[in-house]
Amino acid sequence: MNKLAVSIYHFVHTNGVVADTVYTLAYHVKWASARFRGWRIALNRVTPEELWPHRHLVPSSTLVTGVTNICNAKCTFCAYPKAVSGKTLQQGVMSFEVFAKAVDEWLLAGGKDLDLTPVVGDPLVDPGLLEKIHYAIRSGIKNVSLTTNAILMNRNETYKRLVDSGMSCIYISTEGTNREIYEKVYGVKKYDDVISGVRNLLDYNRAQGEPVSIAIRFRNAQRPSAIVRSKDFRESIKPYLSRKVRVNFTVDYDNWGGAIVKEDMTGFMRLRPKPPKIHVPCIALFGFSIRHNGAVRLCGCRFNRTDVDDLVVGNIREQTMEEISKSDRTWEIIKGFFAGKRPEVCSGCTMYHPVDRKWLRQRGRRPASDITPQNVELAIAEEKVKAAEFNELSEPVGSIRKDAESSLRRCGQRLSGIDK
Repeated sequence: MNKLAVSIYHFVHTNGVVADTVYTLAYHVKWASARFRGWRIALNRVTPEELWPHRHLVPSSTLVTGVTNICNAKCTFCAYPKAVSGKTLQQGVMSFEVFAKAVDEWLLAGGKDLDLTPVVGDPLVDPGLLEKIHYAIRSGIKNVSLTTNAILMNRNETYKRLVDSGMSCIYISTEGTNREIYEKVYGVKKYDDVISGVRNLLDYNRAQGEPVSIAIRFRNAQRPSAIVRSKDFRESIKPYLSRKVRVNFTVDYDNWGGAIVKEDMTGFMRLRPKPPKIHVPCIALFGFSIRHNGAVRLCGCRFNRTDVDDLVVGNIREQTMEEISKSDRTWEIIKGFFAGKRPEVCSGCTMYHPVDRKWLRQRGRRPASDITPQNVELAIAEEKVKAAEFNELSEPVGSIRKDAESSLRRCGQRLSGIDK
């Protein structure tokens, strides 16, 4: 954003009256816009034949590597607490092996952006998070981002390690600036840890020249005006707002495919109305989410009762991402929308965003790049050799070096063949 746009944005989000007005109106404007968009799409629908060439993994896809689906909060607007209490969530932490394979294959596809935010769970719970971030960046991922509730931001000065890691964006999810309401919405008594962690993150990021963009996303039960007028906001957040540091509030909350209902809302929180149903696939089906055990799932947004559901289309331990993205199972789910057949979680999901022709045009623009499968694999192998010099990976160093040297030989043979 340019300087004027930044000034306007911060004015809206730090003036109580303006923020209340804008976010109240946004709820109605957003709903009207969704209705109009649905009507427009219905009049000029994308066909299965048009979508077929765009179903597979491409650089314009999104890839989410959910490093863990374990969370240290119990948010009332999230399906996580209900899935845990119902014992329908198979929890775990992603191994370095699975993560590295996902990154390597994403680079081979031309991917540049990587999100470490799971469907549910907090990335900071993963004890191997930093080594995964380092691997992704060393391997060639340009933009690494994650969303966290910031409860563990102070542990072992994690805020410093994140800023110094080379990652691009950190998104903070928190309720607001009232301890009692925070504990009611987030279900844990960690308000002081969060406010302290956020302030330390903002302060250290500024001291380092703001290498990381930070957005504080208030999942607010309070009105925006109550937050911006509070002491904690004025002292711990507002002084750090800049071109790369911003805050926003939540217009409405989705229903997690029916798992979240009106009774789960508190205060200023409003449940999103159901969008019009159109027999067109959702754009989320063209992104891929990798569970901690390697299972690949269409849509990295939401689940209902479990993330092991009918959106799971394969496992990268057994197939490549390219193979999974072009599989019959993947296309069967996408094509089913045209016939009114949807997976269970999609049937009543209020995050439904149907494909339109504008999206299709953007999807078709594969960015020009000098990335080829051969030189990317070579770069990956070289980075593994470099990584072997550090004692920070979870695999035995000798194993990494052996695997990397084998890859280098293989790449060299390929490149020699190409030269000939």
